[in-house]
Amino acid sequence: MTEYGALLRRLVDFTGSKLYAVADEVGYDVSYISKWCNKDLLPAPKTAHTVDVALGRFFGDAIRRDGAEAAFDTAFPGAGAQEGLESRITTLLSEAYDASVHHRTATGSAAASEAELLVRHHEILERLRAIPTPGKGETVICTIDLLTLLKSRDLPALEHLFHGKGVHIHAALDLTSFRQGGQEEMGLLYGFLSRNRESFLTLYDGAGLEREGLLAVGEHCGMLMSMDGRGELDALVMAQGAAGTHLRETAMARLSERPVLLSPAQPEDMRRGGYRTDFYSRDQFQFFSPYGFEFLLPPSVCEPILQAGGPAAGPVWDLRRLFITWEEVFQKSHIDFYLLKSSLLRYLDSGELLFADIPYRMSYAQRLEHLENIKERVLANHDIRFFVLDDDALPPGPQPGFGVYLSPKKLFLKSPGAYLTGEGPMFYTVQSDILIQAAQRYLEHLQSLSACRCFDHREVPELERRYGGMIYRMLTMHPGGDSEHPASAGDPGPL
Repeated sequence: MTEYGALLRRLVDFTGSKLYAVADEVGYDVSYISKWCNKDLLPAPKTAHTVDVALGRFFGDAIRRDGAEAAFDTAFPGAGAQEGLESRITTLLSEAYDASVHHRTATGSAAASEAELLVRHHEILERLRAIPTPGKGETVICTIDLLTLLKSRDLPALEHLFHGKGVHIHAALDLTSFRQGGQEEMGLLYGFLSRNRESFLTLYDGAGLEREGLLAVGEHCGMLMSMDGRGELDALVMAQGAAGTHLRETAMARLSERPVLLSPAQPEDMRRGGYRTDFYSRDQFQFFSPYGFEFLLPPSVCEPILQAGGPAAGPVWDLRRLFITWEEVFQKSHIDFYLLKSSLLRYLDSGELLFADIPYRMSYAQRLEHLENIKERVLANHDIRFFVLDDDALPPGPQPGFGVYLSPKKLFLKSPGAYLTGEGPMFYTVQSDILIQAAQRYLEHLQSLSACRCFDHREVPELERRYGGMIYRMLTMHPGGDSEHPASAGDPGPL
C-alpha cells in the first residue's frame, strides 16, 4: 500500500466515514476510492490537488461535527496546528502523495535496472524452468503465436506455465496455417487443450502481433522473447516488479484489441440465447466422444436422466426439449460419430456417460436398450456413420480431454472431466469460421488413418453376427445384474 493509501485509510477509519460518501464528495466511483486505500493506485497527477482539497474539506467537516479536533491532533501529530483543519488535512495528503510518487518512481527505476538480458540458450531455458507454476486464479498472457510455441523444441521449458490448475491463459493464435489444411496444427491445438484442461484458455487472432514477443506470468513477471527460424529461443529479457507489471499490461492491452477466437463457457452460457438450439438447426454434424456415448439414447431413459440431474443441470423443460431435438436430428441429418475404441469399451463396461450437463450411469438393461436403439436408427437413416479409432494404433499423444460438437457454422467443446472433478472450463466455444472449417477438415482427415474403421448401416448385420452375442452375454450375465449398477447420477468414476 502507498503512503497516500495508508493515510487515506487512517482518515476514513478515524472519522468513521463510508467509502461511498467519500466517493460522492470527490466525484469518483467508489471502486477508485477503495483502490486508493487498499491497492497501489494513486489519483491522476492532474487531479490530485483537487482531490486532496475535497478530501480535506470532507474529513474536516466530519472531525468538527464530532468535536474530535483534539483527538485528531494526537492521532496525526505531523499536522501543524497553525493552519485551519481542512488545510492541515490537505497538506498531509499532498505530502503523502508526493512521497508515494517518489517511491513508485524509485521502485520503477530499480525494477528496470533489475531487468535481465539473457542470450545463452541454456541460461534462457534454465531461467524459464525456474519460474513457478502459476496458481489458481493467476493469469498467463502470451502475444507470441501459440502454435509457434507448440512447435518449438524449447516448449518443455515453457509448458509448466500453462499447467496450473485454474490458471487463466490469454494467448495469440496465427490463423494463417488454418486457412488451408491445418490438420497438424489443429491436432496440436486440441492436444494443448487436452493436456491443460484444468486451465482456462482464451485465444485471440494473432494477426499484427508477430513482432510483440511478450509473455507475462502472474502480476509482476514479464518477458520479451525472441525466437530464431528453427523455433529456438535466442534472446530473453525478463523483468520483475513494476517493469514486469508494465509488460503484462502491455501484452493484455495488445490482445484485447484483437478478435476472440475461442473462449471458455459454462452451461448457462450454452443455454443462454438458444445456443444449443441454434447449433442443432443444421442438417450436418460431426461428433467426437472421448467419454461415454450420449447420443441415440432410447426415449425410455429421458425421464430417469432428467430426474437424476437435479437443479444444477438447468431447467428440466430445456433438457427435455434438447432430447426431442436430438430425436428429430438423428432421423434425417447426415451425422458422423468419431469414437475411441477404448472409450467405447469403457462405456459398454461401465455405462458412464454425460448427457448434456448430467453425469449418468446407464444400467445394464438400459445399455442393451441403447444398443438396440442405435441399430434401429442407423438402419433407418443411412447417413449416420461411425468412425472407430484404435487407440493402440494411433500416434502417441495426450489422452483426449474434450468432446467435439461440430456443425457447419458452430463448434464447441465439452469437458467431461470438468463435470466430474469440478476443475477447469466445462465448455469452449469457437467464434472463428476459419477454425470451424479447419476442425471439419481435421475430423475428415482422421477417416484416412489406418487406425480408423468406418461402420454404417451396411455393417449392422455383420457386427450383430460377430459381436452381438458376446455383448448381450456381457450385459446380462454380469454377477449381480442391474442391482449392482442402478441408473443414477452418482460418481461415475475417474476418466
